[in-house]
Amino acid sequence: MAGRDLSLTPRVEAVRDKQPVEIVVEFDLVQIKQRFDGNIQSIEQQFDVAETLKSAGKEAECKTIWRSQIVFLESSIDFYVHELSKYGMLCIFSGKWPKTERYNNFQMPMRYVEQGLKSPESNKWLLEYVNRKFTRDVYMSWEVLVDQLNMLGIHLKGILEVIFPKPTTPDPTYRDGERIIKDLYDRRNQIAHQSDRQHANAQQNDISKEYVEQCIKDVKSIINGIHAKAVEKSGE
Repeated sequence: MAGRDLSLTPRVEAVRDKQPVEIVVEFDLVQIKQRFDGNIQSIEQQFDVAETLKSAGKEAECKTIWRSQIVFLESSIDFYVHELSKYGMLCIFSGKWPKTERYNNFQMPMRYVEQGLKSPESNKWLLEYVNRKFTRDVYMSWEVLVDQLNMLGIHLKGILEVIFPKPTTPDPTYRDGERIIKDLYDRRNQIAHQSDRQHANAQQNDISKEYVEQCIKDVKSIINGIHAKAVEKSGE
């Protein structure tokens, strides 16, 4: 025991590596649309993978690729709306876009309000908050999608009426834009959460390349319509 140092040493604190500060980047409409188009291109390129599997006699694996395309297709909608929401909120705040009722009732913690009051020359504080808030939300279901776009002053129902006009004569195959969005969302959920199987009998729903191609075509038309309205509002 002789010579042993029993004195207390200071406790070492705060040694854990600090997480790097995340920089929230502000994108314009061109960049937002380019990212959506890039996502769609990546999805479409998966047709080559599916065709290779099909040619090798691996039909089940081929259909798995088609199903994954539906999931990624819905994700491309969701991410586009996230980015457009941040852009639109900054446009409304800066006076470029008209204020909406939902914007006027938008709530945020006081610490962000105080940051804004301290930095009136910058909108960085608002961008950081809406990025944090919108990240937790999902914009794929019909009701949530309509509500979110309404906050930006973009009325989806009117856009869809132009993109998917009602036929002048009865057509049993016709689906309006609302039905298309709801059906795609339901199918995505069935694939993502149930392996595309029915709860009643565990049978897996069939899927075809033509179905996936039509879904991609519909989503392109919907996002193009939304984006055109955003460009019009911005005067670009």
